[in-house]
Amino acid sequence: THTRFGLMEGKQAPAGMSLEDIDAQEAAMNREVMGLDIANELSGELDINMAEIDFSEVDDDLKKFQEDEIVKDALQRGVDLGNYARQIESQLRGTEKDSVGDYMKNSTDVADLHLSIKSCDSVLERMEHMLTKFQDDLGKVSSEIKHLQDKSMTMRVKLKNRKTVHKDLDTYVKRIYVSPSLIQSIYEAEIKDQYISNLQELDEKIQYLNRLGKEGRLDKAAKDMVPLCQRAQVKAVSRIRDFLLKKIYLLKKPQTNIQIKQNLLLRFKYLYIFCRKHAPTTAEEIQTVYIDTIKKIYTSHFKLYLNSLMKLRASSVVTKGDLLGLDEAKSGGMFSLRKSKLHLERVFMLGNRDAILSNIDKPPIIYHTAAKRGHKFPYQEIFRTTHRLLMDTATTETAFIADFFTDSDAKISGVGGDARWAAKQEMILFESIFNKTTSLFIENLEQYLSKTYDCLELLILVRVVSLHTQMMRQRQTECLDMFFDRINMLLWPRFKVVLDSHLASIKNIRTNSVVSRGDMSPFFLSPRYAEFASGIDILNKEYQDSIITSNMGRIREAVGKLLETLAVRVGSDSKRTEIVFLINNYDTILKVFDDKNLESETAKSFKEKLHNQVAKYVEMELRNCFSKLIEFVRSSEQKVAEAVDKKIKMPTLDLETGAEIVRSFRQGWQNKVAQIDLHVNSDFSSRNTGHEGTGKASEILKQILIQLVLYYQRLQEVVKKCYRRSPSFMKDLVPIPTIMHEIKKYGSSR
Repeated sequence: THTRFGLMEGKQAPAGMSLEDIDAQEAAMNREVMGLDIANELSGELDINMAEIDFSEVDDDLKKFQEDEIVKDALQRGVDLGNYARQIESQLRGTEKDSVGDYMKNSTDVADLHLSIKSCDSVLERMEHMLTKFQDDLGKVSSEIKHLQDKSMTMRVKLKNRKTVHKDLDTYVKRIYVSPSLIQSIYEAEIKDQYISNLQELDEKIQYLNRLGKEGRLDKAAKDMVPLCQRAQVKAVSRIRDFLLKKIYLLKKPQTNIQIKQNLLLRFKYLYIFCRKHAPTTAEEIQTVYIDTIKKIYTSHFKLYLNSLMKLRASSVVTKGDLLGLDEAKSGGMFSLRKSKLHLERVFMLGNRDAILSNIDKPPIIYHTAAKRGHKFPYQEIFRTTHRLLMDTATTETAFIADFFTDSDAKISGVGGDARWAAKQEMILFESIFNKTTSLFIENLEQYLSKTYDCLELLILVRVVSLHTQMMRQRQTECLDMFFDRINMLLWPRFKVVLDSHLASIKNIRTNSVVSRGDMSPFFLSPRYAEFASGIDILNKEYQDSIITSNMGRIREAVGKLLETLAVRVGSDSKRTEIVFLINNYDTILKVFDDKNLESETAKSFKEKLHNQVAKYVEMELRNCFSKLIEFVRSSEQKVAEAVDKKIKMPTLDLETGAEIVRSFRQGWQNKVAQIDLHVNSDFSSRNTGHEGTGKASEILKQILIQLVLYYQRLQEVVKKCYRRSPSFMKDLVPIPTIMHEIKKYGSSR
């Protein structure tokens, strides 16, 4: 078989021999080879050297053969192994022969398969050649592509560099080139929004050329543009100057709305900025002309407005002689009328004059409308409305100055990084514009202050200034702070002068001639002082100015001392009259504070004084009618207190005196209460109190009766403490409910 395949694969059959002959020859050759193998085996078997045979593994082989199924089966059946081996060999030979026959039968197909394989080898060889050539071609193409890529990268870099150069060159040319259309616009075009855009373009070119000149980088093209830009700049500055001055002069036109004109100027703000950059002298000229023009306009307008409103001023009620300590009986003279009591009380009333502080935001008065309707205004209203107009004007003007004249870059960084420089420049411009206007206000106020003696109105003006200052701070502008300070420096000293004159008038009252002995009615100073002090306290309630508090404390002390001195004069030798006089005066003062629901140091001080005097009056009335009862109770309580302190036996009381007091009280307490009622109503009648009603008399009577009940209760308690067994006179005591019932009758009859 191997020989056959070898023949088919590599050798050709000899000429003249068929395949059958070849097979027969091959079979003979195989038999010869097999015979030789058997002979060699036999010769080997015969040539055995027993000494060289190794039987060490025979046992292992026998075990393996016994385990083999075929051998095991043959041994069990008693088969001869030699014969069995030959039989097997014979079968193998037969099988081999059959296999060779099968191969011979299929030799034609095998030969065809061989030819086909050779044909495929040839085709594959051609394809291999083609692919190898194609691979070589691809290598060449890849090399060319790489070359093209390198060339493309180089071209791309060159293109990028050229674009960069073109861009920079284009930017440079655009920044230095001044087109004929731009020059024509600067020289001839109407000044509108488009003109401002062209001016900004020219400004950028000028600044760029200037920077190149400073850096020494001016080329020939840039140098050619410099004279052209300079001529255009000079022409632009000239046209801007004429344009802005014309707009400023329009402000002088009568009935011109200044704010509208200012808004128009703000529209052309860049024109002034251009001048400030390239022609500072021209910019300064424009600024000076504006300041002079607007200053004259404001001065004229405010002077006319102030003078017009002063014509509508109501005549002042308070005059130089209207002082707290002025006696109306001694007022008047050869050239003046006597002042009435009603007038002297009215001039110190606050009334509703403080309503101006609640309506501080009211718009200014329109003169023509007010004059047509015949309205009159107190000075405080004229003061408020003129200052309100000044505030509105100053706020608008400050905003315009900041937007138009102040350098916006300076606001951010300032000179040397100090942003306050810009604010300082704004204040300088503001002062230049409004110095004459504010002087008009100062002069007007000084004229008013030289003739006013109304403390309440002066304090109202102080409060108006304070509220106006707060309003300006809310608007975030401090332009009028110095003006308000000057106003306060005028108002406060005048307020102090007038207040001191009132204090001096109180101290200069002659106590021996202003009241009559036995006259328990309120002194003329009390109602005036009450109205005046309550008005001052109302205006100072939210501020608590120490200056006002200290000065009013001095006046309060002077009034208190004066009333006490007058009480001694009125009472003479009567302590009762003295006490009633003080109660009536203190009550008159407190009634004003109570009507206004006002709690202040003044009210607290006089409430304490009134309480002390009422307590004295109550004790005095009870002593007049129930002196024995009071003395007995107080002396007995003192003895009991001493016994308790010393921890000794309770004292023995004077029972006879106690019994007499109880019987006397039972018999006459109602008559004595009626007598007290008559005294109280007489002492505190409307004639003595100065006002209608018997409220104070009822209140004092109630306190007296309550104190009487307390003394009566204390009598019973002290007796119980001293005696375990009540003395016989205790049965004569009037029941407390009976006394309280009688007291209620007096209360219900009022």
